[in-house]
Amino acid sequence: MKKVLILVFAFVLSMSASWAQQEMKATPKKSAEERAESFTQRMTKNLTLDATQIERFKAINLDRFKKIEEARNSFGADKKAISTKVKEINDGYFSTAKGILSPEQFTKLMEMKDDMKEKAMARRAAKK
Repeated sequence: MKKVLILVFAFVLSMSASWAQQEMKATPKKSAEERAESFTQRMTKNLTLDATQIERFKAINLDRFKKIEEARNSFGADKKAISTKVKEINDGYFSTAKGILSPEQFTKLMEMKDDMKEKAMARRAAKK
């Protein structure tokens, strides 16, 4: 009787663990287009962009996220190469953004960047 009870308990425990793993894998990654649209909306809300700025940033954000996606696909598991390429893409992006935004808006954008970085670091720390 004890053996049966232990086997049932082990089975239930293993099933719950596998179910939890499947739940985590179920969230699909957003496409570059979806990420660009989402980020443009966040910028519009937080930076109070005008119509011209919105249109320019839609194109710039889409280009940025496509380049990042392409870098991740082309470098595969080489995290250092991906990081270097993404940093290069982001440096170009922020220099372009500086020319489009007012000084106040650019300062807010840099604050948004810092906040996003802090949240990402917190998520990474929570995973470990």
